[in-house]
Amino acid sequence: MNGNDEIRGHEYTALMTQVRDAERTSWFCWTGAGLMSAVLLSNAINSHSPGLLLPVQVCAALGFYATVQARQQVRQIEGYIRDTFEKTSEMQWCTRRTQFNDTNSWQTLALANALTVVSVVFSWVFANGAAHGELLAGLTTMAGVGFSVHSIVEHMRSETERQSASWSAASTPNSLREVTPNRRAS
Repeated sequence: MNGNDEIRGHEYTALMTQVRDAERTSWFCWTGAGLMSAVLLSNAINSHSPGLLLPVQVCAALGFYATVQARQQVRQIEGYIRDTFEKTSEMQWCTRRTQFNDTNSWQTLALANALTVVSVVFSWVFANGAAHGELLAGLTTMAGVGFSVHSIVEHMRSETERQSASWSAASTPNSLREVTPNRRAS
């Protein structure tokens, strides 16, 4: 065994550990933010206050963005692992993983936007009974619509990056390429 092989093995192990840690942190952040949003939502419904529904959206957004950032970090590390380690060795974990669809990302988007929609609806339901209720319901609606649009756009961008990464992994330097014939003008 060559000294470089041992260093490559340690680097591969360290990168895989970093991927696992990023995924675990993402899961804990999303779960914590979801639970906190649910607690804040139930507290706001119990007190009939539209102003308390804005923190529900903030918690959902923080959890969503922590998950998105961790997924981007994981994709970058996995891309590096595929390019550096898995082209020349029998270790193919990241290459096989990209072949499966990540349905969890749609669940995160749906749950974050569901919390946002519920908080917007309840903010307007409770707007009549609170001081400055319409103002607070309007702020909650603006924040909810802004987050929903931004989260959907961000999710579409990350899905495009994921799909393009899987296509770039499929194209190797020795793969087929389009050949255009040289035409002469007569």
